[in-house]
Amino acid sequence: MKKSILLSAVCIAMAIITTSCSSDPTDYLEDDANEEKLTLTVTAESEFTLNILPDEHNAKSYRKWESGDKLLLVTTNGSRMKVSTLTLTSTKRDGVSGEFIGLIPVSRIVSGNVYRFFYMGKNTISDKELAAGKINIDLSKQPGSINGLKNNCVWSGLGKIVVSGSNANVEGSITLENAFAVAHFAMSTDNGTHITRVGMRGEGIYTAATVDLTSGKATGTTATSAEVDPEENVFFDEGATNFCAILVPGRTSLIFDAYYDGSYSDVVTKVPKARSYPEAESFVYYNGHKAAFSVSSTHKVAITNGNMQYVMPMTTYNTRMMEKVMNANTLIQSKNDKPFKITGRYTIHPGYYRLAPEQWEMAMPKNKRRENGTYTYETVKKDGKEYISPKTYRYFDLPSWGMIDNPTLLSATEYFRPGGSASGIETQYDFGNKLYVGTEKTRTMTSDEWGYLLPKTTTTVTDRIWVSGSTRIPKWSQCYIDENGTRNPGEQRGYIIFPDEMTLDKAKKVFTSSNPTFGVGANMINNATTYDKIKNSGVVFIPLSAYRPAGSKTISQWGNHGNYFTSSYKGSGIIHVRLVQGNYVNLDPSAPGQGCMSRLVQNIN
Repeated sequence: MKKSILLSAVCIAMAIITTSCSSDPTDYLEDDANEEKLTLTVTAESEFTLNILPDEHNAKSYRKWESGDKLLLVTTNGSRMKVSTLTLTSTKRDGVSGEFIGLIPVSRIVSGNVYRFFYMGKNTISDKELAAGKINIDLSKQPGSINGLKNNCVWSGLGKIVVSGSNANVEGSITLENAFAVAHFAMSTDNGTHITRVGMRGEGIYTAATVDLTSGKATGTTATSAEVDPEENVFFDEGATNFCAILVPGRTSLIFDAYYDGSYSDVVTKVPKARSYPEAESFVYYNGHKAAFSVSSTHKVAITNGNMQYVMPMTTYNTRMMEKVMNANTLIQSKNDKPFKITGRYTIHPGYYRLAPEQWEMAMPKNKRRENGTYTYETVKKDGKEYISPKTYRYFDLPSWGMIDNPTLLSATEYFRPGGSASGIETQYDFGNKLYVGTEKTRTMTSDEWGYLLPKTTTTVTDRIWVSGSTRIPKWSQCYIDENGTRNPGEQRGYIIFPDEMTLDKAKKVFTSSNPTFGVGANMINNATTYDKIKNSGVVFIPLSAYRPAGSKTISQWGNHGNYFTSSYKGSGIIHVRLVQGNYVNLDPSAPGQGCMSRLVQNIN
C-alpha cells in the first residue's frame, strides 16, 4: 500500500496554517541520467503537535500542501549519497493529504530497504553537503514570521520502499519530523518603548547548525555569543516583535534583548568595567607553557595573544527565560494559537576591554587599499562631544592614552598630558588596569622594555639575540601574512617576536619564504608567513595598524604604521613605539594624544 507520511511539521505553526512550505531542491541525476527509472509514489499528510504554555498540554493541527511543495529522497549509491526529488501532483481532503511522485534511478533503490525522506525548507543541497552527509543551516538571521520558518527548518522520516515492476511505493506509516524546535513569542518593553529589533542569545542557542542526512537530527555547530552582541547573537527581522524562534534541540536558557533607537547612544559615556580572562586562552604559548620574552636583564613577560580592544556599551530591554529542554518537532506557544508573551526590562550593558580573537585581528576598519589607506569613523554626539559610534562599530582599538574610562571620546585636549619636560612611567591610565588575566592585571610595556625586546644592534649579547658561531641575530623579524598563497606583499604586515627559548632553526620555519631575514635588516616583503604558522608556532605577531591624530575620527597610514602605546611619558604626552618597514622608531613622543594600539603583558618573574 502507499505510504502515509505524517509531516509533524512545526512547519508553519498554529492551527490556522495556510501557507506553503514549498521549496525547490536540486535533483541530483547527472551521473545516471540515462538509467532506467522507477516511478515512486508517496501519499503525505501533515499533522503536528503543539506544546502549550503554561499548561503543557498537547493539541493537534494540520497544514495544507500547496503547489510547488516537494519531498526529497536520500539514498546511498556505493559511498556516495544521492538526492531525488518527488513533486506534489495532487491533493485530497482540502489539501491535507497530498500525493508526491518522482522518477528514481533503479540503482538507487533496493526493494524492502528503508530510506529517509526529507521536506527541505532550504531549497538546495550542495555537493559539499552531500559529501559531508549533513546539511548546513544558518540560524543567525531568522525571519521570525510563521511563513519564514520554512527557510531554516528541516523535516524528515523513514519509509520502507517496495518495488513492483517499474513502480515503487512506500509501505506502512511514517511521520516526517522537524529536526528543530520552534517557540512562538511576542515581546514588549515594560515602559512601552518602541522596539527596533530583537536579539536572542543564551546557553544552547546557536547561529549555525547541521542536519544529518542519515539520522535527520540537528546539531548546533556555532554557539551564539553569551554577551549581548549586535554582530554575534541571533537576530530576527527588523521590527519583528511577534516571532517564531528556531532552536536546536537540547537544554536552553533563552535570553532576549530588545533594541531601541537609543540602545547605542544613551550610555556611550558609561565607565567600562574591569574583566578577567582565563590564562590558558590569553597568552602566547610555546612548548606547552607561556612563552617567555625578556624585557630587561632581570625580567621576563608573557605577551597576550591579541591586541587590546574596547567592547562598546549599550542598553537593551532584556528578559531571561527559565532553563528548558527543547525537543525536536515541537512548537511552544500560549493558548489559542497565541504567542507566549515576554516583557523586557531596561538593562545597561557596560563596556569592557577584551583581547582580539587572533593576534592579527584589529577592530580598526580596513580601507579598500591594503596599505597606506585612510578611513573616517562614523560618530555620535553626546552632550556636545563626539564619540566613535557604538551602533556602527562593536569594537574600538585606537583610543588615546588617559581615556581608560572614556575610550571612544574624540578630544584634542582630554588625554594624558604631564606637561613640562618631565619623563617617567605612567600607570594610572594603563588599559591593563581593566583587563585581568587570571587574578592579575595586565599592563603595557615601557619604552625601554620594547627596546630590550626588539634589539636594534647586536653589540651586547642578551636573551634576545641568537649567537650562531660568529653571527649574532636579533630574535625578531618583519613579515607579511600570505593570506591565500599568492605571495602578495601588500597583504597584512607586521612584526614577529620569537620567544627567548626558540632556536634560530625553528624561527626560520615560521616563514614560507626561503632565507628569511631578521632584525632591523629584515624586509617585510621578502618574509612571507601564514596564519597557521603564526597561530601554531608560539611566536608573537604585532600587526601594523594606522595613525589617528588626537581628536580626529580619520585614520591614515593603514598597514604602514604600527603605533603601539608604551607606559613611558616625556614632556607633553605618552610615548609610543612606531613599527614600520625597516628600522622602527622608539621612543616616539610625536603627536601626543594620538590613538594607538595596545599589546598587553604580565610579568613572569
